[in-house]
Amino acid sequence: MVDIFQEVEEDLKRERSEALWRKYGKYVIGVAGVIVLGVAGREGWKTYEHSTSIENGTRLANAIDLTQSGEGNQDAALAALDSIIADGNAGFVALGHFQKAAVYLRAGVKESAVAELEAVAGNDDIDQVYRDLAVVEIAMNNATQSNANDLIARLEPIAVPENAWYYSAREMIAMLHVAAGEIDAAKPLLTEIADDNEAPSGMRSRASEILKAIGA
Repeated sequence: MVDIFQEVEEDLKRERSEALWRKYGKYVIGVAGVIVLGVAGREGWKTYEHSTSIENGTRLANAIDLTQSGEGNQDAALAALDSIIADGNAGFVALGHFQKAAVYLRAGVKESAVAELEAVAGNDDIDQVYRDLAVVEIAMNNATQSNANDLIARLEPIAVPENAWYYSAREMIAMLHVAAGEIDAAKPLLTEIADDNEAPSGMRSRASEILKAIGA
């Protein structure tokens, strides 16, 4: 009889985890495009400013204009970004892949977007800040219950205070624990985020809402 109760409890936990992921996961994923575009603009300007390759900076700016000029120009934008990736230095290569990922995400082609992000994450010639961001983006856009633990393992080295993506990585780890049905593992992370005055306010609010939903 005890075993039956344990099985029922595990089923309830699984259902609750899946429901929470459906309800709140979309809010975490929703910031993905914003992060991509934000880092592309900020880091792109730094790369442009410090690089002697003015031509690459101009080509990137033109390609970004194409990505934002309507669906009819997306193929031309992707081709322009491919050219930058093929010819540019490591910083421009990363930015080209991020911009391609943003194009694919807007078009709903998740697999292609993730492939672009993996190309950044796996390239040792690219600066670590880009590679870490790519891992966070992969988790945000490709998380499932089956791959949650693998993604957590990739995020853990990023979820340290000295990392630029510390807060995003921590939040994503907590949400991946929810997706995997590991509510008890998610609770302390969510509590830390909710109580951290230096964490982004939207992130703190989400953490508080999820804690209430799971009865913490």
